[in-house]
Amino acid sequence: MMKRIRFKSRSVMTTWLISYISVLLVPIIISVIIYIATLRIVENEVNRSNELLLTQIEQAIDSKLKSLEQLTLEIAYNKKVTSFINVSAPLTDNDHFQLFNIAEDVRVFKMANDFISQLYVYYRNSNTVLSSYNRMNSETLYSVLRQTKDTKYEEWSDYFAQKYIQGYTPVLNWTEKGVEKSVMYARTILGDFPDSSGAVIMFVMKDSKLLETIPPQANASVLIMDKQNRVVATNVGEQDIPSDLQYDMLTGAKGLLYEKGADGRKLALSYTTSDVTGWKYVSLIPADIYSEKMDFVKKVTLWSVFLCFLFGGIVTYLFLRKNYLPIRTLIESLSKKAGVSFDIGSNEYVFFQAAMNNTFAEKEEVYQRLKQHHNAIRSHFLRRLLKGQIDGGVPLHESLAAHDIVLQSNQFAVLLFHVENYGKFDDSSEQPRFDHKAQTLYFVITNVIEELAGADSPAYTVEMDDVLACIINVNVGQQDSRKELQRIADSAKAFIKEHIHAELTVSISGVQQELVGIAQAYQEAMEAMEYRIVMGSGEIISYDEMKDSDAERSRRTYDYPMHVEQQFIYFIKTGNVDKAQELLEQIFEKNVSGISMSVRMAQCLMFDLVSTMLKTIDEVNASSRKEFFDQADSIDRLMSCKTIKEMKIHINDVLLQVCEYINEEKKNHHKHFVEQIQAYVKEHFNEESLNISMIGGAFDLTPSYVSRLFKEYTGEALLDFINKTRLEEAKKLLIEQKYTVNEVAGKVGYSDVNTFLRIFKKFEGITPGKFTKTPPM
Repeated sequence: MMKRIRFKSRSVMTTWLISYISVLLVPIIISVIIYIATLRIVENEVNRSNELLLTQIEQAIDSKLKSLEQLTLEIAYNKKVTSFINVSAPLTDNDHFQLFNIAEDVRVFKMANDFISQLYVYYRNSNTVLSSYNRMNSETLYSVLRQTKDTKYEEWSDYFAQKYIQGYTPVLNWTEKGVEKSVMYARTILGDFPDSSGAVIMFVMKDSKLLETIPPQANASVLIMDKQNRVVATNVGEQDIPSDLQYDMLTGAKGLLYEKGADGRKLALSYTTSDVTGWKYVSLIPADIYSEKMDFVKKVTLWSVFLCFLFGGIVTYLFLRKNYLPIRTLIESLSKKAGVSFDIGSNEYVFFQAAMNNTFAEKEEVYQRLKQHHNAIRSHFLRRLLKGQIDGGVPLHESLAAHDIVLQSNQFAVLLFHVENYGKFDDSSEQPRFDHKAQTLYFVITNVIEELAGADSPAYTVEMDDVLACIINVNVGQQDSRKELQRIADSAKAFIKEHIHAELTVSISGVQQELVGIAQAYQEAMEAMEYRIVMGSGEIISYDEMKDSDAERSRRTYDYPMHVEQQFIYFIKTGNVDKAQELLEQIFEKNVSGISMSVRMAQCLMFDLVSTMLKTIDEVNASSRKEFFDQADSIDRLMSCKTIKEMKIHINDVLLQVCEYINEEKKNHHKHFVEQIQAYVKEHFNEESLNISMIGGAFDLTPSYVSRLFKEYTGEALLDFINKTRLEEAKKLLIEQKYTVNEVAGKVGYSDVNTFLRIFKKFEGITPGKFTKTPPM
């Protein structure tokens, strides 16, 4: 005897209804899908049948039209037909005889295709239309052949006046039997001269001839439409064609759409497109032919839905009976052990939710308490690993698991990141605290490193003093660990630079074995970071590269001999800033290129260069030295440099500053000296022995130095200045006309009158005699 189930709450009834609906939903959906699919299959079958019919019609008509176009080419190459193109009216007897011969060939061409009802050749130059049975003009052709009854003669003439015609046009053809619907294919042929009017070949075909190949099909009608929305041919009356049917509505090469016919019935239009003419071949079938087949499908679907409701209820009841008993047992157990009471009539699901929420809340509380201290505990553990202070009281694998540290291999390396500037964080208007900026940037770097290292090489970061230390568990399968570490450092530095504009200095340790090697790797990274003073800030420094150059560093201190220092001081004192900067570049290139100098030696070189600058400044004159020392903090900035590259920049600034002072003083000194030379020349210009050597001797300087200094300052040669000074005095004497030219030459210091004449003409452009006759105003 079946045991009756007693449901305790409304939730079970809700479950029953949901289950019942769920069981029914699938078969109902399947039935609807089958119904829609069947409708689609019937529709596709009918459409496929129509497409096959249209394809047959299209192939038959396209075959005829291709042969017609081929025939057009044969006529175009017929010499008799083309020879009459350039003949103009009026016609001669010979022209009439020629037309008679052409008509015979036209009749032959017409007989070549039985679907051609008439063939015309219209010679535009002579307004002659020749057919297979008579000759006429364009007006007569208009009376028997035009597009519609209402087409005017001017419109008809404009069509044939086109330079080049090639295409199909529906026309009406007036014959003895009455008006026949036809299709005209017209094509222009040109003569031997491109500028000639040419002729037009016209083939007229009855539309009944085009559609005579249509196989009989019940309830199906066919029409052909061109791109101008004209009905080329059809086997139904115009009243049966949908009035709003347009060529553009029939998109694609083939398809199916539904439209209302002229009588209001819904029509199914299947269509295909001709590749030859672009015509649309359309089959019109009443849409209600689908109804008969779909009625049967509809009945089957309704019966399926009814059976689903019937059997679904039975299955749902059996399902609930089988599965509710375990739920009731579970409720009784939870109400006793979980401390959550269950009232009869309440919702079982609410009870389960309350019991689980209670358990999850307790678990979350415990988890949060652990999580609050997890990061600090883990950071402390990582710092001890880096410093080599591993606690032997707890098994190492347990400590790693407790801090969520998963290792993939026994190889380790350490990367240190020193922040040179904070980029966008420094630009913040809120002016965040330093520790906040560092914490934020360290967080970004940590995420970037973990992403770059990937799952195969886990990375763990921790703050160590003023750097961020990253322990990387190197992948054993990595071909070249050094290249992989370099890649991670390059990518991280470039990412931070691009997105945050922060500048980092990165040091990379060598790869060490086992956990105890982490401390060694950390020391190596610290040594590499110290080398920042040589490499400069913002660089990536590898300990392995430093190690490779240990032998070279042990063999040398730094190269800065005394004669180089003296040369450096000389260039500064003489104000030759270019030479001083070039020598400074050589000093740095020789000592700092590559990794060839130890940190301690780099510091010594820095102090030595600062000493040189101080000695040089001390040797310049008092006024310049006072002005230099009055500058804000030139020496302080030199002494506070932390890297060789930074010192190089500041030394260059000081060089420019000192040389500028020295050159300014030299310029003032040269000005005074040049003024003395000019005064000396004006005082002794009348002496024949006055020359550059005499001036050099007067000032205890070499003639070449005096000449060069005068030229550099005034831009004028000293000898030219002597000659101009003498000539100025000579012109005054010549204007007075008290002395002869020879006497004037002697009075201004020229012992040879020819020399005087040559120099006077060189500078004044005329001889002294002419100058005397025509003195300047």
